[in-house]
Amino acid sequence: MSRLLSWILLLLLGTVAGCNVASEEATPNCPSDFSATLIEQLKQQPKQNPPAEVTQYTYQGRTVYLVTGGCCDNYNYLFDTCGNVLCAASGGVSGRGDGRCPNFSATATNPVLIWRDPR
Repeated sequence: MSRLLSWILLLLLGTVAGCNVASEEATPNCPSDFSATLIEQLKQQPKQNPPAEVTQYTYQGRTVYLVTGGCCDNYNYLFDTCGNVLCAASGGVSGRGDGRCPNFSATATNPVLIWRDPR
């Protein structure tokens, strides 16, 4: 697991405690704008090569965020709007992630690049 992901996951544990993922519309314990929180956390990390990116998608009827994991064999993690890691959608040695979202690349729609590290 990359240092970046480890750091992000540790910070998010406190942020998402008690988050109800059943309905992303009614989640009072979730951050009001998780993508902004995630981007701020990425900005605190050393620059990655290639640069970190956060891309919003619609997947299985809900909004999700794919975060690139940097160079070489790192996983690219998929988060829900509460900050919960759904899976490693891609990356790793095989390039296909951890296998928990095998259909992500084929079924995710409406990609919108939310942020790319400009450093």
